[in-house]
Amino acid sequence: MSTLLGNRRRPKGEADAPAGSPNFNHGFFYLIGCGPGGPQTATLQALETIQRMDAILAPARQARMFAEFIGDIPIAFDPWAGFWDYQGRQVNSLSPEEAALFRQERDRLVEKRLGQIRDLLERGMDVGLLEFGNPCLFGPGQSYAELLKPQEVIVIPGMGADAAAMAALQASILPAHDARFLLQAAPFVLTGQGLKPDMSLDEPSPEAQELLTLLGKQEHSAIFYMALTDAPRLFEILRGHLPGDLPCAVVFWAGDLERQRVLRGTLDSMPGQLADDPERFMGLLLVGRFLEGKPFSAAHQRSPAMSQSAGEQN
Repeated sequence: MSTLLGNRRRPKGEADAPAGSPNFNHGFFYLIGCGPGGPQTATLQALETIQRMDAILAPARQARMFAEFIGDIPIAFDPWAGFWDYQGRQVNSLSPEEAALFRQERDRLVEKRLGQIRDLLERGMDVGLLEFGNPCLFGPGQSYAELLKPQEVIVIPGMGADAAAMAALQASILPAHDARFLLQAAPFVLTGQGLKPDMSLDEPSPEAQELLTLLGKQEHSAIFYMALTDAPRLFEILRGHLPGDLPCAVVFWAGDLERQRVLRGTLDSMPGQLADDPERFMGLLLVGRFLEGKPFSAAHQRSPAMSQSAGEQN
């Protein structure tokens, strides 16, 4: 920690503390959305914010990706170490007794690291936690941010993997044909069960069944996060309410220029297509008629404004 206690790094002409700081020399905790890939998918705001920090929180891989912008700013710690594993084993392989110990250890780690963050902030240092993608959509950095005072936290927006996936598919997800809305969820959220250690899916709750029935009656587009871990069960649930010929696509490693790839199919065909694929986590599932034809043009031709304009021109 001693290496983190030097003078604050401030751009020339900037005040000692930004307006709104809880105390005159109190630092801020920044959740920095860095996009789904490296610096290529980060915003200028994110990159400039990284360069202004006094301490960075990031895993080693991400720190290497942004090394050009981090420079000699110290890495205080990896905020995710111990978040999804216990004594070198993944959470989904733990016994119930070990899982209970894991939760206790994770709580202890969060509290310890929160103490480090608070110490830095009280010394007038700005701390930046590097988040992949959108820090406000399935962003684990909220585990720390929500334990601080709201006025101590600043969120720097970042492009999510959903944006990268839609770009890879080159299709308008909304407006799209007759779609009335865009659903974004994780399977364990949609089913109402919550996240299980192995991310397996149970039978949807009665409320979830009601929602799924309504979804089956309304044209819509959908994006599912963390959908591959129990993909066979997810497709079974979806096919119980949606037509089997409904187009879908999986975008693996969306936004990663080297590893991104696209797999297209239907709700009927995709389980078989995924069966032999080794990737079981880093993929977004997108579902809807927007994957066929010209969805944007079709939707606008159905709108009164466009139809009227077309009529006036004829």
